[in-house]
Amino acid sequence: MSFKNLEFIISVWLRDRRFSKTQFFPAQGFTLIELLVTMIIIGLLAAIALPSFLSQTNKARFAEAKAYIATMSRLQQAYYLEKQSFTSDITKLGLGTKLSSSSFTYSIVSGDINGNPGTNPLDLKQIITNAAVPSSATLKAFVGVVGIPGVVRVDTVFCIGNFADIAAPLPGALSIAGQTMICPTDFSPE
Repeated sequence: MSFKNLEFIISVWLRDRRFSKTQFFPAQGFTLIELLVTMIIIGLLAAIALPSFLSQTNKARFAEAKAYIATMSRLQQAYYLEKQSFTSDITKLGLGTKLSSSSFTYSIVSGDINGNPGTNPLDLKQIITNAAVPSSATLKAFVGVVGIPGVVRVDTVFCIGNFADIAAPLPGALSIAGQTMICPTDFSPE
């Protein structure tokens, strides 16, 4: 077989291939139906993924509040060990200037050992409530009740709001007989 024959065979093959390709695939691109089906599939996937994404962001915001309240509770315990009393002034805990975030406002709620609001200084020697109040109606409030349930220990109980519309939590209470702290009204232990 000579080089000329090989060249002829390749040129015929390429010519036939070019013509046969246009016969079987005459148009390039997508039809309107294909584009609509693709858009519907993308829309369904987005509808499924969006609630999951929003749920994850709320979980992250709530985790921030839990961590901050836990830090406040540890600082209250340290303050008690140093001063023999809890503080109702959040600036005395040494938290810095972060008294709120984009999702929560942090505060200290004082009251008596029965959970009644007030600022009786004698009760600061037994119980204090650290609160994270949400700025959004989709989040629940979170509190940490720090107290002296017995003679030798300082303890904390963490409580979550039973519903999302708690604007101002009441203080926690102290059960001297059971030697435990009790969550405020409308809160449950976590």
